[in-house]
Amino acid sequence: MRYPCLSFLELQRFHLLLAPVLQGARVDRVFVPECVEHPQGFFKNEIVLETRNGQFLISLRSQACGVAYLPPKTLRPTRNGTRSGFDLSLSKTLDGIRIESVSMIEGERVVVLGFSGDPSVQLFLNLQPSLPEGNLVFTDSSNPLIASSRNRLEFSSPPPRRLSSEAMSKIPDRVELVASVADFSALWMRTRETEALSLRKQKIQSHLKQQLDSIERKLHSLDQQEKQSQEEPDWNHFGMLLQTHLYTNPILKNGHYSLLDYEKGMDIEVPGDAKLSPKQQLEKFFHLAKRSRKRIEESQLRKSGLQEKRESLMATMARLQNGGSSLDDLKKTESTLGLSGDSTDRESAKKIGSFSGKIYRSQEGLNILSGRSKDENLELTFKVARGNDLWLHVKGRPGSHTVILLPHGRTASLETLLDAANLCILHSGGKDWGKTEVDYTQRKFVKKIKNQTEVSYSGNKTLVVTLDEHRLKRLYGGNET
Repeated sequence: MRYPCLSFLELQRFHLLLAPVLQGARVDRVFVPECVEHPQGFFKNEIVLETRNGQFLISLRSQACGVAYLPPKTLRPTRNGTRSGFDLSLSKTLDGIRIESVSMIEGERVVVLGFSGDPSVQLFLNLQPSLPEGNLVFTDSSNPLIASSRNRLEFSSPPPRRLSSEAMSKIPDRVELVASVADFSALWMRTRETEALSLRKQKIQSHLKQQLDSIERKLHSLDQQEKQSQEEPDWNHFGMLLQTHLYTNPILKNGHYSLLDYEKGMDIEVPGDAKLSPKQQLEKFFHLAKRSRKRIEESQLRKSGLQEKRESLMATMARLQNGGSSLDDLKKTESTLGLSGDSTDRESAKKIGSFSGKIYRSQEGLNILSGRSKDENLELTFKVARGNDLWLHVKGRPGSHTVILLPHGRTASLETLLDAANLCILHSGGKDWGKTEVDYTQRKFVKKIKNQTEVSYSGNKTLVVTLDEHRLKRLYGGNET
């Protein structure tokens, strides 16, 4: 988004309009302004000098540098931004003192604010779009520099320049652009809002692309896994053959049983293990058949979930490309993707985006994830969840792993715990269990048992929960993705 950065002539006109409203005004406070449309909640290198009658906005951003004067309470201090050394120096030095003058250096895009005090100070604002900067200096001192936005160690005021008539004729002078302080400032704020929304939209699109790429990688991996399972020998057929001939006490020769297949009318070579009896070998064949069948079923279930999620994400991407760029629309999309909240939520969203299990949102806005199979449980617990996230499991029964993702410094309320416990019971097949005990602990206390798919956990507390249909209806009705 192109900002209306002012040329020397335009800035000269504008500062003459600013001077009457700024001169004599006392600086009540200095702060970094909030921008609710921006993905981070603020723009770096923006500062507001707040006076009783209005707010003087200073932008020292490359290709977006300028000044604007806004009505009181238009902008609020950001709660998310880290204040720079330059901003803190301005706040410490300028709070409570008056603006005595507003001037420009001839031939330069430099606005100079003079302040009262003993000693008096000046703020030099170089509004050259390619390299803007601010410098706060003592008016009369051998070492005048107090603070610099570019971390200068020394500063001297640029000398005036007299421009030739030919040079002046080439400088843009959009008289209508700076005819009014209010109109120009409103234009600046509209441009600022448009840029912030564009950045927010780009961030969502980038996140969607990452999720879609991750889903494609997982689908490819699941295809390979399913193909490998399908290419395994027909263990069930081997088991049935061995079972048919078990009464004859078949003999293993060279690692194979030679068994007559009555349907095909021919002998079939069936692999065997010399360490196992025919009956044990039979049991192993049926176990391998069951394992292969389960792998295929779980792969297909996870592929179905990922394909459904891929379609949803692609529809969201198309909606963003074709419109849906208002702040409310973008917030709704972020909420669906798990991007709402602080940066920790955004880090979590990268992991949960390609998770094929269920994702819900509690009433206080926390993401709850629930696995539907062994693979989803292990993925959720050991790849998605972090150490301080809350992990839930039905006490003493096999079932769903359910996780509440917690942003840094947050805890889950009882209501969120009850939401997660209800989901945990439901996805564990406990619809008709009545009162059920559900254990919860931090994910860091959950360990995988070596060479097994089960887990152990410690440090747990227990909830006694009866399924609440109204709670489940809310969770399913508005928050399932």
